[in-house]
Amino acid sequence: MALVTAGCATPAFSAEQVRLTLDGQPVLDAPALQARAEAELSYTLSFGYVARTGGAAASCWFARTGRLFEVDSRLWCGPVQVPGTAAATDWVPVPLKEVERTGSGVRLEVQPPQVPPPGSRSVPVGKLVRTDGREAVADQGVGEAGPDFLAVLPDEGQHVEEASAFVRDDQLEVRVTGYAKPSAWSTDAGELRAEHGVELRVLRLAVTRHGEVDSAFRQTPWRGWLPQPPELSLDVPGRRHRLPADRLPDQGSVLVVFTVAAGGGGAEALVLNTVGAKSLEQRVEVPSGQVVGAAPGVLRRAPGPETTSVSTPVTVGAATGSVEVIRARLGRQRPVAFSDQYELSTAGPGMALLELRLQQHGLPTVVGAWETAKLTAVELPDGSRARFAGARYGGDTVPVAVVFEVPEDVRSVRFSVTAGMATLPQLGTVSVSGGEPGVVALDF
Repeated sequence: MALVTAGCATPAFSAEQVRLTLDGQPVLDAPALQARAEAELSYTLSFGYVARTGGAAASCWFARTGRLFEVDSRLWCGPVQVPGTAAATDWVPVPLKEVERTGSGVRLEVQPPQVPPPGSRSVPVGKLVRTDGREAVADQGVGEAGPDFLAVLPDEGQHVEEASAFVRDDQLEVRVTGYAKPSAWSTDAGELRAEHGVELRVLRLAVTRHGEVDSAFRQTPWRGWLPQPPELSLDVPGRRHRLPADRLPDQGSVLVVFTVAAGGGGAEALVLNTVGAKSLEQRVEVPSGQVVGAAPGVLRRAPGPETTSVSTPVTVGAATGSVEVIRARLGRQRPVAFSDQYELSTAGPGMALLELRLQQHGLPTVVGAWETAKLTAVELPDGSRARFAGARYGGDTVPVAVVFEVPEDVRSVRFSVTAGMATLPQLGTVSVSGGEPGVVALDF
């Protein structure tokens, strides 16, 4: 690879004046170290781990750490952009290993590049310098975006065309609400343009994380796979970019600015991987919203509103009160209690899991929800009863939540508490009875 300067490099010294040192000792054969690191960087670029930015080829530089030409024990190669970061200048550090120290100086060997993970920046401190005396600063703006460029930026309300596509699982919901094919895009670091051979694309994503579970899940041992964060990716022809979770909001929208090969060559797609127990991959084309491959029907529906209020009467011993459904949620997987642990329950083909979050009113407050959970019931529109899939208990007489398996296209159910006996602390064995079921609407 040819040694090409960065755009703002300045010829400060002649080659004869440069004497790079490490720990006060001259660095031997420094130009060869730069050339070797640039060869390593070319592989990093070709595999799409980083993207070019700026019109010139990326090159490798020493970083000055003090006065004169004392340098860091790494080379810094760039400018590049690490997919998933902002539209700013990133650098790939290349460690240098000491292999020999003589009276003439220190001899170093180039190690494999330390490519930052998606969404993580790596920037040298201080000025960059090459063996011919040229200097540059680390922050060089955005320049031109090359192949595999992908930036996740704050949504500041820029105009894009409306689009409609979505993908979700039980923890994360992402909707494509806008799409654009601009010739240039304005960022905080300057105007971004695509280099020859690629074109810019912009997606507006509305992100909602569904993380509501009771606090015991952070403290209680689990049986089998722990619920793991899902992984969201953007597929472009020939490349998959993972969108770093820490660059996405818990609730809000972001812009994803990326490049594709000029002239098309295939559709872009959002990919959501549910990780862990009974893993699942879902794909949806953007901006069309076309689902690619099979997807559980329940995950093509909304999970349900944040709150609802449906009550059914309940008598426990001598106390008469009610149980209120305060949220109904449809999904594919839900955590449920298993003995003294928790496990993740998964709906079968063509089915969904309905979680009903409960709150009791006018009933005794004793720890015995595992006794009353078995008396809760969900009746389907055809009159049959849904399979009880589990519960989460908490510290009251009724569970925090009950989970039932229902058909994935169900639009309403009837919830009630059936008659039976329950052995509760302090109260002993008491009778439990219910009344008129409450109708829980699921037409969302």
